[in-house]
Amino acid sequence: MAVQTKEIKHRLKSIKNTQKVTHTMELVSAAKMRRSIAAAVDTRPYATHAWSIMERLLKQDVSAVPSKEVTRFFTPAEQFVEAGKKIRTTLVLFTSNRGLCGGFNSQLTRLAMHYIHNHADEDIRLVGIGKKGVGIMSVHGINATLAYEKQDSARTSESIIEIARQLYENFVAGETDKVVIAYTEFHSTVNQEPSIHQLFPFTESHKISAAVEEMKQTKENVSASPNTVQYVYEPSPVAVLQHLIPRMAELQLYQALLESNASEHSSRMLAMKNATDSAGEMASELLLAFNRARQDDITREISEISAGSAAIAG
Repeated sequence: MAVQTKEIKHRLKSIKNTQKVTHTMELVSAAKMRRSIAAAVDTRPYATHAWSIMERLLKQDVSAVPSKEVTRFFTPAEQFVEAGKKIRTTLVLFTSNRGLCGGFNSQLTRLAMHYIHNHADEDIRLVGIGKKGVGIMSVHGINATLAYEKQDSARTSESIIEIARQLYENFVAGETDKVVIAYTEFHSTVNQEPSIHQLFPFTESHKISAAVEEMKQTKENVSASPNTVQYVYEPSPVAVLQHLIPRMAELQLYQALLESNASEHSSRMLAMKNATDSAGEMASELLLAFNRARQDDITREISEISAGSAAIAG
């Protein structure tokens, strides 16, 4: 029995050490989560209002703009692809660089795989932002043509400019016909939703943020705006749109990154909290088992002493 109590004591010590680690990770993730949520929520109004410009432009006739480079962003991909050829789609996947964040990565990669299977008639190329997504997709035989490490504590759009510029240039050069982004929308600490939305060409069904209650009125106001509004472009439509389009791509990708970061740190915080609670429950059960084993040892020793004393007295 002494051996059993020693083993239980060793396991109890190991579990308590693990509990300390998971609790520390929970606190770190909670601090990152608060900053990430604040960043994502603060930029949502700007991202939503900025996208309203594209929604209004989609209601206008931009075919008269003397630039094929510009009109391509407002024309469905099917109209640019020659008959008999596949649409070349770039799928941008936002995942984490590290694990231990619950189902954050698996849920999003499952959705990405579902999208790929449902669009088998397209030539889909993967651009990974975050190491985990690239690794998971490669297991399924889908290798990324480009891979970037995700900035999980991004505070400015500088962290996404290179990717946005690359996607914009590829689309303008005709190397890709459609760009979609897969990321996790943040709704609350316990609720995050994997989503896939189209970035290029622009569509009215686009949705880049979590569309929380306070933003619904803004969306309704945009929808209710008159369709007959005509913009006056200075210095020219081409100059304005050539500046606006890449900036819009940068902004939407940056918002997707912030949403993804808020979701990742929330998932990791919850995962570490659950691990800490589970370790605490295991420690309580082992402590109870240890006390019972020690009590059995004491009872057995008392019985042996009593039996020995009785034998000597007899």
